[in-house]
Amino acid sequence: MYDINDFKAFMENSPTPFHAVLSAKNILEESGFERLDLSSRWQLERGKSYYVISNDSYICAFRIGKEAEPYDGCHIAASHSDSPCFRIKPVPELKIGGYLCLDTEVYGGARLESWHDRPLSIAGRVACRSDDPLRPECRFVDLKRPVAMIADLAPHISDKSKVEAKQASRMYPVIGTDCGENDNFFREFMGKELGVKPEDILDYELYVYNCMPCTDWGIDGQFIASPRLDNLTSVFACMAGIAEAGGEKGISAAIAYDHEEIGNRSKSGANSNITEYIFKRIYMSLGYDEQDYMIAMSRSLIFSLDAAHAFNPMYGERYDKNNRCVLGEGICIKQACTQSYATDSIMTGVVEQLCSKYDIPYQKFSNHSDIKGGGTIGSVISAMLPANAVDMGVPLLSMHSACEMIGSRDEIRLKDLLKSFFDER
Repeated sequence: MYDINDFKAFMENSPTPFHAVLSAKNILEESGFERLDLSSRWQLERGKSYYVISNDSYICAFRIGKEAEPYDGCHIAASHSDSPCFRIKPVPELKIGGYLCLDTEVYGGARLESWHDRPLSIAGRVACRSDDPLRPECRFVDLKRPVAMIADLAPHISDKSKVEAKQASRMYPVIGTDCGENDNFFREFMGKELGVKPEDILDYELYVYNCMPCTDWGIDGQFIASPRLDNLTSVFACMAGIAEAGGEKGISAAIAYDHEEIGNRSKSGANSNITEYIFKRIYMSLGYDEQDYMIAMSRSLIFSLDAAHAFNPMYGERYDKNNRCVLGEGICIKQACTQSYATDSIMTGVVEQLCSKYDIPYQKFSNHSDIKGGGTIGSVISAMLPANAVDMGVPLLSMHSACEMIGSRDEIRLKDLLKSFFDER
């Protein structure tokens, strides 16, 4: 059984989508899941569990019940592993007024002002020179220590009525002082960290991230503060839920996509055919044809998991008067008539009945009538498969901030709900 300490460890070991996939892989392999290669033929068996990784930042885990039949349909829990942050540019070295700085670009809808004056680290994927020009050596790196900070301007000399606090070009991370370093100081630094020559670093996808640990807070310690709760809360719940599940019927799947925060359009994102491709291969490997697959999809259910906006008591006018959620009071079902959330009444009923059966508290959320709000992957993947879907997640404060907040009980409730979803047929 996975508990809140397992969740905290998952959070601290998952600073980027690449690392979140590695953390998910560890959970799955501890529970007996076998890895499949997309470029090899599959020989799948009922009663076994498997997982697939694509481009190092997408993972799909699935269980095939011992009694699985083609028309049972699939129970799918889907999430995304990326979070707003700063990505380091290909030529990042900046020397400004005696300081060594990094040229970065904002990834996703980050609340920029929240990133000031925090110890930051660096993590991501690096492509290094190899003997095969078509297959660079892939390295995953996480410095796991503060190496940078973004300094705010003192109020005595700033004009906060202007936009200077929210301009990415005024938020270059400082990593040192210029004591005669050459112009490739960052590549040299990363070469030492990786144990390779600087010139053997071909390219990278490196991110500056908030390296604070998960922290309990509140008078009873009932809350958690951490970076990347949007949306690693959902990734952990998906992977821990399917690891604990043991249903004998149908097929269950837990998925973590990349690139939701920038629109889902990528080979690892929800707006790709990667999931359809994998599920077709599952059915064909079990001896079924495309029509069997299509019938199964029409009988499938999708739980789309993403953090929900918890009520902020300082800004009550920004929330609906009735349809609001609070930290620690249960998971949140998200609804929007625009279909930015895929939820409908039937799928809400499914969640409510599962929650009632397994004694899991829940809440409902709708946006303020004058505020559009955001969206997530539910409408995208349910339209592409197609299958009925519901959007829900853990209530969260300070969404897209460098540090976010949840109720610790809600995280385990979400994991327990997903386990029951996978088990129930």
